[in-house]
Amino acid sequence: MANQDELERKIGELLKQLERESADGKWGVVRGFIHQAVHHAAGGGVEFCALASYLGEMVGHAHKLMHSEKNPKAHSDFVH
Repeated sequence: MANQDELERKIGELLKQLERESADGKWGVVRGFIHQAVHHAAGGGVEFCALASYLGEMVGHAHKLMHSEKNPKAHSDFVH
């Protein structure tokens, strides 16, 4: 069984492959992957609160990642 790091490495490879095949590029892959992951979680075995909390953390993570390269002095609050 793969550990979390190995699993995420494999998922990253799959995402790159899907992006090459996608008519909508990276955004299409991201949208589809998140949508399917939510359905997968809702199918059982994942608590709603754990999923909602993690998705909230990922919003902040994405915000920081996307601003850090373009603007290192970017705000840290969730404002847009």
